[in-house]
Amino acid sequence: MKKLSIITTTKILFVASSFLMLGGCSKDRIEEEEKTLVQYSSINSYMDLKKQEEQDFIIDSTGTGPIIGNQGTKIWTGKECLMYPNGDSVSWPYSLKLVELYTPKDMIYYQMPTVSAGEIMKTKGEIRIRAFKAGVELVLRPDPCMHQIEMPSTNPESNMHVFNGLTINNYPDWMDDSPVNLFTATVNSHIVPIHTLGWINCGVLAGGISNSNLSFTSSTDNLDNVGIFIYVPSTKTVMQVYNLSSQNIPNGTDVKIILIGVDGSGNLFSYYQELNVTASSAIDVTLTAISDAALTAVLDGL
Repeated sequence: MKKLSIITTTKILFVASSFLMLGGCSKDRIEEEEKTLVQYSSINSYMDLKKQEEQDFIIDSTGTGPIIGNQGTKIWTGKECLMYPNGDSVSWPYSLKLVELYTPKDMIYYQMPTVSAGEIMKTKGEIRIRAFKAGVELVLRPDPCMHQIEMPSTNPESNMHVFNGLTINNYPDWMDDSPVNLFTATVNSHIVPIHTLGWINCGVLAGGISNSNLSFTSSTDNLDNVGIFIYVPSTKTVMQVYNLSSQNIPNGTDVKIILIGVDGSGNLFSYYQELNVTASSAIDVTLTAISDAALTAVLDGL
């Protein structure tokens, strides 16, 4: 009996040791897989090289206007409606700066999505207007002193609102500033007086009653620094995904998903998928190498 007891104990010890060894090997494999995920750097430097440049106009005398941007934005301005933040008047010359974003490609490159408080927006474009004097950013005087803007459009629509850009939790967002003061649609543009400089979006909320969310995972790539964008062609909405989970997307919506990664050597990687969103789901992605020209073509085709 003693001999059998010793043999049994030995078997138990051997089996236990085997499980420990297998567990250790399994843990090592998991850690090894985590170590081999492709790592990416921040996309910001690459996007900054591709984004629309800020145009600079020097205003040195009175005139009938308007100032016209490279893509057709028109601005009617005057120094009498501008002031320093402390209320002091402005003298000539001063500069007016303009950024124009009218395509999904430009919105993606600028990382300026069209989502308001988690709800997608139908947009006709977004611009940023700033004014400076001697390096100091100027502000508009209170109502009724306004600037008038005109934003070009191939298919103008009525009931488009003025949304002002702001930052919430370090991410861009939009606030509806025009429940009464709406854009006026012309044959080929939208016109409105504005009382605040900065980011301006010509849009309207387009969320649904039944919504879903998309989350993103990968067994091959570390997605921490990857830019994740969702484009909705029907509303021209650009959504940027933060923390690997999207905001609300109305069920039944056709979307185009584009991921952009830049490795430590500056090489580009991407992932593209078209999808009809019907329920919340996790999308497992694998990025592949892509040239700058090919990525540009993908974004031009959105």
